[in-house]
Amino acid sequence: MILLQAFGQNVTTYPGTGTFGSHTIEVILMLLGAFLLGWFLHHVIFCARHKARIGELEGELRTCRGKLKNATSDLEECNAKVVSLKGDNAGLSTRIKSLEASSSTTVAEPEIITPAPEVEEVATAIAADISAPVSSFDAEAAKAIFGKRIKEDDLKIVEGIGPKTEQLLNNSSIRTWGQLSGTSVPQLQTILDDAGDRFQLLNPSTWPKQAGMAAAGEWLQLREYQDFLVGGVEPEGEVMPSSSTAANVQYIMGKRIVQDDLTVVEGIGPKISELLNNSGITTWRGLSETPTERLQEILNAAGDRYRIHNPSTWAQQAGMAADGKWDDLQEYQDFLDGGVTPS
Repeated sequence: MILLQAFGQNVTTYPGTGTFGSHTIEVILMLLGAFLLGWFLHHVIFCARHKARIGELEGELRTCRGKLKNATSDLEECNAKVVSLKGDNAGLSTRIKSLEASSSTTVAEPEIITPAPEVEEVATAIAADISAPVSSFDAEAAKAIFGKRIKEDDLKIVEGIGPKTEQLLNNSSIRTWGQLSGTSVPQLQTILDDAGDRFQLLNPSTWPKQAGMAAAGEWLQLREYQDFLVGGVEPEGEVMPSSSTAANVQYIMGKRIVQDDLTVVEGIGPKISELLNNSGITTWRGLSETPTERLQEILNAAGDRYRIHNPSTWAQQAGMAADGKWDDLQEYQDFLDGGVTPS
C-alpha cells in the first residue's frame, strides 16, 4: 500500500491511473520487498535455531570430554587395584610356603637296603641324567611365588613391560633377562624414544634391576620389589615401616604404604590426590581435618571430571590412616562401595 501511494496511486481506485510500465515496476518492487522480508525472517529464525543447536553440541562435547576424563581416572584406579591384588597374591604365596615349612617334620633315617640289580640299573640311569647339564631356571620356584607359569627369559615378567614393549626390545637384540639387566637405563630410554610417542611415556628406570633378579632366580625378592613399585616405577616419598604396633601394615592393606599417600583412601586416585595436594591438602591428618564441604568445593572447581566424586568418607578414612588404625581402615573400606557408604 505504501509503495502504491509512493507512485501516486489511489489504492481504493481500480485499476489505478498509472501506465502499464509503472504497474509492472510496482509489482516487481512488491515481489522484491516480499522476497527480502522472507529472506530476513528466514535468516533470523534459522540462525537462532543453529545457535541453539551449536550450544547443545558444545554441551554434549563437554560432557563427552568429562566422561573420557572420568574413564581415564577409573583406569588409573583399576591399575592401582591390580597392583594391590598382586601384593595380596604374593603375600599369600609367601605365607603358604612358610606354613609348609613349619608343618614339615623330621623323618627317621631309612634302613640301608642292598638294591636289586634292576634297581641298580635304574639308579645308574638317573645318575647319568643328573650329571647332564641343566638350566639354572627354576620354573616351579617362579610359579610358587608368582602363582602362574613363567617362561624362561620372558621379559613381560618385568613390571612395566607388555607384549609390544617386549617385541620392541627383542628387535633391539634384548631377548633375555641377563641382556636386559646389562642394559643401562639411558640406552633403554633411547630405544623407547626412537619408537615414537606410544613408548616415550614408559619409564624403564627399574627394568634392569627387575631383570637382574629374574636372571638370578631371586623370585621372592622380585615379587616383594614389584609390590613396592607403582606401575613399574619406584614411588616417591617415605615408605611406611614394615610393621605398625601390633600388625603388619603391608599384610593388612595388601600393598606397601607410602607415608601420607592420599590414594590409600578409597575413592581417591592419583589425579584427585594431585588436585588435593595443589589445594594444600598433602597429609592424612590434613585431609582428616578438612570438612566435606571444602572437599566438594575443590572437586567442583576442577570441572565435570571431578565434581561427580563423593568425598563424604575421605576425612574419616584419612583419620584412621593418620592414627595407624589399619585394621579399622581395612574393615571400613570393605564396607564401602567405591569409597561411598552404601545406601
